[in-house]
Amino acid sequence: MRQKYFLIFASVLFFSHFSEALELDWSGQFRTEAHYVLNYALDSSNIAVNAAQEAGKGYYISGGGSNKATFQTLFLKLRPKIIVNDNIYLKSEWWVSDPIYGFFGSVPYTVDQRQYYSTQSRGSLISAQRLWAEFLSDIGTFQVGRAPLHWGLGVVWSQGDGLWDRYESTGDVIRLVSKFGSFSFNPALIKYSQGNNIGGAAGVLPYAPVAGDGTVMDYSLMLKYENPDEDFEGGVYFVKRIAGSVQDRFLGIGTTAAQTAVGMNFNIWDLYAQKKFSRIKLAGEVPITSGQIAGIEYSSYAIALEAGWKITDSWDLALRAGQAPGQQNITTAAPDKYKIFYFNPNYRLGLIMFNYQLANFQGPNTQNNPATAADALLSPFDNPITNANYVNMDLAFHLSRWSFHSNWTFAQAKDVAAPGYNFYNTWKKLYVPAIGSQSRALGWEMDYGAMFQWDEAFQFKFDFGFFFPGAFYKFSNTATENTTSTVIAGVAKVGLTF
Repeated sequence: MRQKYFLIFASVLFFSHFSEALELDWSGQFRTEAHYVLNYALDSSNIAVNAAQEAGKGYYISGGGSNKATFQTLFLKLRPKIIVNDNIYLKSEWWVSDPIYGFFGSVPYTVDQRQYYSTQSRGSLISAQRLWAEFLSDIGTFQVGRAPLHWGLGVVWSQGDGLWDRYESTGDVIRLVSKFGSFSFNPALIKYSQGNNIGGAAGVLPYAPVAGDGTVMDYSLMLKYENPDEDFEGGVYFVKRIAGSVQDRFLGIGTTAAQTAVGMNFNIWDLYAQKKFSRIKLAGEVPITSGQIAGIEYSSYAIALEAGWKITDSWDLALRAGQAPGQQNITTAAPDKYKIFYFNPNYRLGLIMFNYQLANFQGPNTQNNPATAADALLSPFDNPITNANYVNMDLAFHLSRWSFHSNWTFAQAKDVAAPGYNFYNTWKKLYVPAIGSQSRALGWEMDYGAMFQWDEAFQFKFDFGFFFPGAFYKFSNTATENTTSTVIAGVAKVGLTF
C-alpha cells in the first residue's frame, strides 16, 4: 500500500515538474446518477428464480430478491493533453471509477474490509483508457497509440464523448488524418487483440499450441466529404477485419478442452450522410458486412435514419427509425450464415428499451462478493439494439435554462422462435430448440424528462418512463408463459463538463 501511494506521489511530482517545460491542458467530465427501476422482472410478484422457466432458456427474467432495483453511479473522466511543441501533442484519457460498474457502495472485495461508517476504495480505481500521440505534418496528422474511434451516427463506432455515454470505441492505431479541401482521407491500422502470446496461439501450459495466432486487426480507410456552405457531409468507412485462426484456445472460460482453429475475415462498408435544409436535418447510416466468421458466411446490414425539425426557437421534433437484423432459425446444429447485427450500446432510443438489460439485474453486478471476478460482472446497461425494427419520436421544448421533452418508442422483432426450429436467444447468445411460437411485438415505451442547464459546465436531469412489454417477452420456451406487466423507471442525473 505504501509503495502504491509513493508511486502516485512521485508521478504527481514528475508531471508537475514536466509541465513547467511543456504546456499541459486539462478537460474532462464528472457525473453521478440515481436509478430506480420498478418491476424489472416484468412480474411484480417475481422476486425469486423460477427454475423451470429459467431452464427453458427463453426470455424469462429472474427475480433478484426484490421487485425493484435502486442504484447510484459515480464516474469521473479526465483528459490531460501535453503540448510538446506546435507539431506534437500527447493526449490521454483517464477514468476514475467506471462508467458501467461505478456503483455507490461497491468493491470492498472482502467482508472484513467493509467499514459501515466509511466508503473506501480497494485496489486501483484509476485507469488509463486512452493514450496516443499526434504528429502534425504537411500531408496530415499521424496518430499512434490507443485512440478513439468514431464514424457517422455512432451505430457501429462511437467514441463515447457524450456526458452520459457508457461505452467507448477504442483501438490501438497507426492512423493518418489527412484533409484536402472538402475531402478527408484517413487510412489506418487498428489492433484489438494480440492473442495469448506474440509467437502464435499457445494456450496455458502444458497444453501444446495449435497452428495460427490470436491477433485481431482492422485495415481501414475512411473517406469523407464536407461542404459547410451546403450543410452537407457524407462518406464511407471501409474496414477489412482479419482475425487469426485461434482467438483463445480455451474459449475465454478456462476449459481444458482444445478448440478447433477458426478465425474471421470480413468487410464492413459503413455508409453515412447528413444534410440540413434550413430548420430540417436529415441523416442516415447503413453499415453493410460481408465475409466469413469461423468459416460461416457473415452477410448483413443495418439501417439507422434520423430526422430533426426545429419547429420554432423553442420547439424541436426528432424522429428516428431503423432496423437491426436478428439471427434466423435453423434445424441443424450450427447455422450456415450469420446475419445478426448489434448496434453500439451508446445509440440509445429511450430510458428503458435498448438501455437497461433487465435480465442482468439479478446477476453479479459488483465485486462485493470476494468470489466474483471482474470478468464475471454483468452490465445492467448491456442492451443494444438488435433483432428489431424501431420507430422513435422525441418532442422537446426549450427555455433559457430549462428543457422539457417527451419520448416515444415502438419496436418489433425481426426473427422469432417457431416450433420445430432452433431459435437464437439474443440475450444468452445461443441457439435453443423451440417448443412453441413467439410474437414479434417487443412493446412500446413513453418517457418524459426535464433538464436544467445551470451554465455551460453544469446540468441537472430527471427522466422517468413507462415500458409496456410486448408479447415477445411472454415466450419462456416452456408450457408456462412469462408475465409481462409494466416497467416503471426514473433516473436523476448531475453532470459537469470542464
